[in-house]
Amino acid sequence: MDTDPTWQPTACILCSINCGLEVRTEGRAITRVRGDKAHPGSQGYTCEKGLRIGHYQSDPHRLTTPLRRRPDGTFEEIPWDVAIAEVAARFNDVIAEHGGQRILFYGGGGQGNHLGGGYGGALRAALGIQFTSNALAQEKTGEFWVDGQLFGRSSCHTTGDYEHAEVAVFWGKNPWQSHGFPQARRIVKEIANDPTRVLMVVDPRRTETVDLVLGSERGIWLRPRPGGDAHLLAAMLATIAQEGLLAEAWLAEHANGLDEVLAHLRSIDVADYAARAGVPEPEVRHAARTIAGARGGVSIFEDLGIQMAPHSTLNSWLEKLLVLLTGNFGVPGGMNLHTRFASLGGGGGDGAGGPRAERVTPVTGHRLVTGLVPCNIIPDEILGDHPDRFRAMLIESGNPVHSLADSQRMREAMRALDLLVVIDVALTETAREAHYVLPAASQFEKWECTFFNLEFPHNFFHLRRPLFDPLPGTLPEAEIHSRLCRALGAYDDSDIEPLRAAAAVGRGEFAGAFFGLL
Repeated sequence: MDTDPTWQPTACILCSINCGLEVRTEGRAITRVRGDKAHPGSQGYTCEKGLRIGHYQSDPHRLTTPLRRRPDGTFEEIPWDVAIAEVAARFNDVIAEHGGQRILFYGGGGQGNHLGGGYGGALRAALGIQFTSNALAQEKTGEFWVDGQLFGRSSCHTTGDYEHAEVAVFWGKNPWQSHGFPQARRIVKEIANDPTRVLMVVDPRRTETVDLVLGSERGIWLRPRPGGDAHLLAAMLATIAQEGLLAEAWLAEHANGLDEVLAHLRSIDVADYAARAGVPEPEVRHAARTIAGARGGVSIFEDLGIQMAPHSTLNSWLEKLLVLLTGNFGVPGGMNLHTRFASLGGGGGDGAGGPRAERVTPVTGHRLVTGLVPCNIIPDEILGDHPDRFRAMLIESGNPVHSLADSQRMREAMRALDLLVVIDVALTETAREAHYVLPAASQFEKWECTFFNLEFPHNFFHLRRPLFDPLPGTLPEAEIHSRLCRALGAYDDSDIEPLRAAAAVGRGEFAGAFFGLL
C-alpha cells in the first residue's frame, strides 16, 4: 500500500461540533491525525476523540454487501440489483395495501453524516412517507417546544456566547467531555482561570468540568438531587423576583405575560423549594444573585442531564426564564438566536404555536414537535391491531433498538413490521431485526458536510471531500436513495436527461436547469 505523505483536510464525526482535522492516510487507513489550524471554527483544536477517528474508519465490522433475511432469521448476501428491486417491490406492496403514510422513516444521518439525510427526502416523497422520527425526538423536542412558545417557531433555537460570557452556566452538562460548542475545553479553562468571570456547573456528579469549578476563584457548583432541577430553577427564579433583581427595563421593552409569571414566582417559598431540590438555600440565592448581577452576559447550556430527566420540558422553560428575566437574551455574552444551514427537525406542523397545523401520531395521538414522532412511543404506533398502525419502517443511520427506551419492546415492534429496511455501515442491533440491510459508505468515503451549525456569534458550514473511495460493496446513501427512487418508478432517464446535458456544459448551466425543474 502506498503512503500519502500529504495532510488532507476533513472533520471529526464523533460529536456534534465536527472539529476540522488534517489526516494522513495509508491505503484505506487513517494513520495520523491533527487539528486543522486553517479551520475557521476549531482553529486547530481537537480532543482525544478526534485523534482516534482512524479506529472508526478501519472498523472490522463494516458491512460490504446487501443482506436479506431468510425465513429462519439468518441473513444471506445478495447483489445490489436484487436488493434494490426487492426492497422497492416490498415497499410497493405496503403502499398498495396500506398507503405510504403507514411507513415510518427513522434517522437521516448521524454525527458528521448528514448529506444522506437530505438526499433521502426524494425517497421519502416517492414512498409517500408522512411521519419521521430520530434521536432528537428523545432528547431535544421538549426544548424545541419551549422555543416555539417563546419565539414563535420551534426552529428558533438559542445558543450561548460562551467565549465572551461573564457567567457561563452548564446545567446537566459536562463540556469537558461532551463539548457542545467549538473549542470547549479551551473556553471553560479560560473562564475558570479568569477572576472576573464565573464558571457555574449544576450537576449531582463531580465531573471534569466540576474539577475546574473547584479550582476557580469564583466557581459555583450546585448539586441538586436527581430530578430536583425544576425546584432548583424555580427557587433561583423566585429569588430574582422576590429580591428585585429583574432586568426591568429590558423586560418592559421585550416581554409579555410577565405579571402572571411574577405572581407565581413571588408565591414560591424559596427555602422549601431549595430543600426539595437538595441544595442549601444560601447556595441557591448566591447562584441566583450571581446570574442577576452579571453585566457581561450570562450564557446557559442545558443538556441531556435535565432534558432526559423528570420535568424535562418544564426544566427547559424555567431555564429560559432565567435568561429572560435577567435580560440575557440578544446581548453580547448572552443567549442568541443562531443562524443555521438546515432544519434539524422533520418538517411539517411543529405543534408549538407556529403557523403550521398541529399534527399528531396516527395511533396514540401524540403531538409532533418539529414534525418528529416522539421516538419512545414508536412501539405503541406499531404493536396491536389499530388499523392505522405503522406497517413498515425505513431506518437510516439510526439504531433505535439500542439507543431508545425499552429495547425489548422496541425489538418486538421491529419484528412485528411487514417490512424493515436498514441503511447503515454495520450490522447494528436494529439491523439484526431487518428484512433487508443496505451497506453504506462511511463519512470519509463520500462528499459530506456538517449540519449541526448551532454557534454564535460565528457559525460555519463545512463541506468536505471524500478521503477514500467507498469500501467495495458499499454505496453512499445518495446513490442508494437514487436507485430506489428509480426502481419505484419515481423517475427514468428521460427525466434526468436535461440535467445531464446541462452538466456537460458547465456548473452554472446545471444549476439553472436544476432549479428550473423545481
